[in-house]
Amino acid sequence: RPPHGAALVGAMAAPGQNCTTSAGEPVDCQQEMYSQKGQVLVALCVIVVIGVILYVIHNSWRRKELVCEKAVGVLNEASGYAINLVKHFSPNMRVAKYQFRGMQAPKATVDITYTGLGLTLHNGVKVLNSVSGEFKAGKMCAIMGPSGAGKTTFMNVLCGKATYGDMSGTILLNGHNIDIRTISSVVGFVPQEDIVHEVLTVREQIRFSAALRNKVGTKQEKIERITDDVVNVMQIDHIQNSIVGSVEKRGISGGQRKRVNIGLELAAQPTVLFLDEPTSGLDSTSSLAVVYSLKKMTQLGMSCIMVIHQPRYSLFTLFDDVLLLGKGGQTAYLGSSLGAKPYFEGLGFQMPQNDNPADWFMDVLSGEVQNPSLPDFKPAMLFDLWKSRGQTAGESQASTDDTCARCRKVSSADDQSILAHILEEEWNRVDRNHDGVVDKVELSWLLGECSMLEPSPEVVNELMVRMAGKGAVSVTKRQFLDHLISLGNDVAKDPTFVELDKRGALGPHTRTVIFPDDDEDSEGDSEETGASNDVEFGRVGSMPLDPLVGLKRDTPGFTQQLQTLMLRRLVQWWRMNRQRSLFAAALVLGGVVLAVLDRWLVETPKWSAMALLNLHTCIALLLSIFCLQIFGSDQPVFWRESASGMSVPAYFQSRVYMNSFDVVVLSFLFTATYFVICQPGVEFGAFFAPFLLTAFVASGWGYFVSTVVPPKHGPFIVSLIIFIICGLLGNPSNLAEFLRGGVVEGIVSAISITRWSIQ
Repeated sequence: RPPHGAALVGAMAAPGQNCTTSAGEPVDCQQEMYSQKGQVLVALCVIVVIGVILYVIHNSWRRKELVCEKAVGVLNEASGYAINLVKHFSPNMRVAKYQFRGMQAPKATVDITYTGLGLTLHNGVKVLNSVSGEFKAGKMCAIMGPSGAGKTTFMNVLCGKATYGDMSGTILLNGHNIDIRTISSVVGFVPQEDIVHEVLTVREQIRFSAALRNKVGTKQEKIERITDDVVNVMQIDHIQNSIVGSVEKRGISGGQRKRVNIGLELAAQPTVLFLDEPTSGLDSTSSLAVVYSLKKMTQLGMSCIMVIHQPRYSLFTLFDDVLLLGKGGQTAYLGSSLGAKPYFEGLGFQMPQNDNPADWFMDVLSGEVQNPSLPDFKPAMLFDLWKSRGQTAGESQASTDDTCARCRKVSSADDQSILAHILEEEWNRVDRNHDGVVDKVELSWLLGECSMLEPSPEVVNELMVRMAGKGAVSVTKRQFLDHLISLGNDVAKDPTFVELDKRGALGPHTRTVIFPDDDEDSEGDSEETGASNDVEFGRVGSMPLDPLVGLKRDTPGFTQQLQTLMLRRLVQWWRMNRQRSLFAAALVLGGVVLAVLDRWLVETPKWSAMALLNLHTCIALLLSIFCLQIFGSDQPVFWRESASGMSVPAYFQSRVYMNSFDVVVLSFLFTATYFVICQPGVEFGAFFAPFLLTAFVASGWGYFVSTVVPPKHGPFIVSLIIFIICGLLGNPSNLAEFLRGGVVEGIVSAISITRWSIQ
């Protein structure tokens, strides 16, 4: 019998023959048929219009990405010309190779002190044994050791991720016994595997990470500048608009993918960053570039702690501190990287000439190196030697480093005086028309003289804005000098940056954090915000405050994350058109085959329940398989992001909302194909409704299976489920037996889709 509420227009009738509706009103069958096909055509036009709108949105997004890439290129080119200016006037002056224009120093840094850290597995095996020490704030620290030394285990215990065993020991943050998981919003963790979004570009990955994990209320302008900082520091600005890709679809290289993996965490501006073997799989040159980039980040006060495997010595010396673990998870050395070699030589070990010290350390820890002073040497003896002799290791080196730091600070002041003196002497040559200022023509000439390459007008304009502010047409000598001096800072301090700060585009208290020596500006910020700078940093004289002040960050909530995730999913959704087209073609083909069978080959009655069962089972099967990739394909990314504070409900809804459009379109294509060919004699809307509802229920089964079953088993499991709940439990010939009441009827009514859709 026809579906409830359907408008029957009769069997195939000759042209001009009248049919009757369910209300008993006569209608022309041929006219009614054209009317139904018109409804299908209108619905198809609506889908096409929506597709065109989405195409325009995606093109607009891509143009924006290209504009950002060009802007980054201009910024970097302008910085290069500015450095050449400094070197022209004062060749020996220290200048920063890159100045941060979005990222800022943390409100509070973290010293991590650990005592007696250990981990015992549930089977009783002890893999980490009483490791003690301290990682200072703003330092880059390496954890090294031979295989089985417990390097990754130690880091997992340190950041509270070693839930696979019984942890012991004490961890102090800034001297307070605080669980590091309470400050997870300012802690980053880079996994060893490169877990990234495969269909997004490099810049998109980092931008969305910054939007999701920075402080709530962060302006879009600052998000863009943070993204610029990350792509520049990680040296991936030249590929920022390249799709990352996958094994099947080639994208960026392995080394570049590794940098993107790290950049996702840097975009969150963490106070503490843990990395699990960030250089694994990279050649020595790429490894050095990655570690050098991380070293740059520590200049903002970020603590960087990483497990690293056999670095070359030039890379090894970039670390401030090194923790060497021996087999069994015990400490063999903790101190300055430069102090490791003298320490082991002091124990009597002799390193062969031309050996890589980092490799030699691993040989010592593994017992592959003999000690003339200890004929019966065994690697386990290193642990006792460290406890008895090594507690003061590296102190002399640290003292030397502090002295050098003080020398560099004085030298920097001298450099500025020299620069000011030289510029005073050279100003008449720079100011060619002697009007007291430098205009764009004069600045362009000077840049060409210093770089032997004529700058573009965009570069000249950018430098004019940096020196004198937006809309400036000339630069005074004071402004010119101040800008050149500011190039020695790791964080930009030019009129453009200050103007953004005044507008709030860089977030609250930015200038206070970055420029603590600028007393006048700091006072001004305090008056505007109505808060004391001391309170912002967690200090009020000697009054003890909450030790977590400055170590907690209010990240975006559900609503803001949903907006960001919806935008990200829209970009991903559009780039999956090829896969979507294959499924659409399969559905259309299925509709054609079933329609031809029912109309001409099998001569199925128009209201045959078995025909409807086949149709609904077909669409349920195909759409449930299609929906497996919504959550199944990105599970590693989901686990990483959810552990970093991403809202799971927002993630779920963003994906379901975008996939709902696919469900509607694919259901329409299948149903419309069958409807136009077979002409079942019912209004299209009434015919389409049960198909659409069946598709949505089937998509839910696809979502569920994709979250609980490994992706490789998903199609088999979901096919079995649909066969049972649609083909068996919803079969009209068996329903009379199932619907006699009791438990069986309750189960069938609860889980069978076709029990309702074809009745």
